[in-house]
Amino acid sequence: MEPRLKILLSLIALVFVGADRWKFSAGTCEFPAVFNFGDSNSDTGGLSAAFGQAGPPAGETYFGAPAGRYSDGRLIVDFIAEAVGLPYLSAFLDALGSNFTHGANFATAGSTIRPPNATLSQSGFSPISLNVQWYEFHDFIRRSQIIRNRGGFFAQLMPKEEDFSRALYTFDIGQNDLTYGYFSNMSTDEVRAYVPDVLGQFKTVIKNIYDQGGRSFWIHNTGPVGCLPYVMDRLPITAGQVDEYGCADPFNQVAKYFNSKLNITVQQLRQELPEATITYVDVYRLKYTLITKANEFGFVEPLKACCGHGGKYNYNIHVGCGGTVIVDGKEVVVGSCKDPSVKINWDGVHFTEAANKWIFDKIVGGAFSDPPIPLKMACQRHPAL
Repeated sequence: MEPRLKILLSLIALVFVGADRWKFSAGTCEFPAVFNFGDSNSDTGGLSAAFGQAGPPAGETYFGAPAGRYSDGRLIVDFIAEAVGLPYLSAFLDALGSNFTHGANFATAGSTIRPPNATLSQSGFSPISLNVQWYEFHDFIRRSQIIRNRGGFFAQLMPKEEDFSRALYTFDIGQNDLTYGYFSNMSTDEVRAYVPDVLGQFKTVIKNIYDQGGRSFWIHNTGPVGCLPYVMDRLPITAGQVDEYGCADPFNQVAKYFNSKLNITVQQLRQELPEATITYVDVYRLKYTLITKANEFGFVEPLKACCGHGGKYNYNIHVGCGGTVIVDGKEVVVGSCKDPSVKINWDGVHFTEAANKWIFDKIVGGAFSDPPIPLKMACQRHPAL
């Protein structure tokens, strides 16, 4: 064969090989399962199973009844499950009617990354911190396969062994680590000082899951806590510390500091875990945008709770959503607002289904992710990594 022709054919072959490789890397992922870790932003029934159900009117918008979620309906993690074609995640702690074939949810409301130093009744924070969620997951891997290998009815409710390496691992946690510090009378400098330790523990859990075969990680940063009624109502702030939208700026600045360090932690993990695909999702930017430009997106009163009672923010620490108050000598249940679909905040702490859906619709395509890949490609390594 003439040398020039041989070189030309070789170049053509390389082009086709490159095209095939690009086609593969651009393909969507087929996640057989989702395993979620977090706090109340993604708890689908963990705390309710352990410490008592989140009562009505929680769940009213979508489920028509309480469904273990601290919202009127679905959470972002529910929309993630829908988007990848899976059923909603059963809480690991919920023994009644759970199906773990397509994953499990280890999140519980009130959870922190770093273990709290007080009980739930003392502090309001869950004892099921991220390291405990990791222990649960580690045990779940082993025991689920024992059950599956035994056969019988319960075997069909467990994931396959190979699903653990092909699953999507989602994280939404860290908000409570910040508020725990403030509610423990720490100064802003003291809260900032322990962020590196918090993220060190977060990093350890990611590495542990990687060692167990996890490869695809979808990590949300924390939101603008200074725009949440339960923070603004309980923590002292001066007029000069309130931004133009009514949010408490010092607390938001700490959240942004946490997120900047989380982003660095994610970058380190990419270097240390060569086979992992780790997507960092900037939900802070979306939540702050939604709150500060609520009217543009069809929402009203962004700083007031839909389900609450009294005060500037329709929030009362002593009488929560679903509780009872005495009005004109009569006992009245603290119920939902007239139209949750136009409200952002559900109960002073958590977002409504409408707000969760708005946020999810913005993150699913990858526009707020680093690297900027959509959810359905979150198993594909980015060329720059």
